[in-house]
Amino acid sequence: MTGASVEVVDDAGLVRLAAGRGIPGQLAFEQLVDRHQQWLVRLLLHLLGNQSDAEDVGQEVFIRAFLAIENCRDGNRFRGWLRVIARRLAFNHRRDAKTRSQYEERSGLLANKSVAPASGQVEGRDLLKHTLGELSYPYREIMVLRFVEELPLKEIAAVLEVGESAAKMRLSRARAEFQRVFAKKGGTRGDS
Repeated sequence: MTGASVEVVDDAGLVRLAAGRGIPGQLAFEQLVDRHQQWLVRLLLHLLGNQSDAEDVGQEVFIRAFLAIENCRDGNRFRGWLRVIARRLAFNHRRDAKTRSQYEERSGLLANKSVAPASGQVEGRDLLKHTLGELSYPYREIMVLRFVEELPLKEIAAVLEVGESAAKMRLSRARAEFQRVFAKKGGTRGDS
């Protein structure tokens, strides 16, 4: 089957083909990866704060998605399905990294690292990025979903697997915490 190609345009058709496996399924999944990889890595970068980790976890997301593609019941919601997988893997990655870090600290292997930039000041976008990086993971996650991914509250609730009212409350608390940390770092409410 040389020269095989997939002529499907929408995610739902590509998911159906990918679930069928074989060469057409692999080609369809490659198209899904090409279509979704950039935003997925960007999402993971915001959640994890490190490009290398984002790319590694992104690869793992696509591996898991490929292995379980038949579990994606609605191919039109493939992007949301990927988000749920990415969210779980990012959380696990951060948890595992924290555990490794604690072990290394106890072992005396971790060198004393400073997060502050050499100049002592961070401007504009960097200030926002550093502020976001200081939020607890659940707050960072919901801020990224709302303000980076620009998801409506209903979709955020679905990704986080909570009710809309719980998502709204978490978003409100995350915004308040973001503003507190941002102000502490020298930003003001008018900076965006």
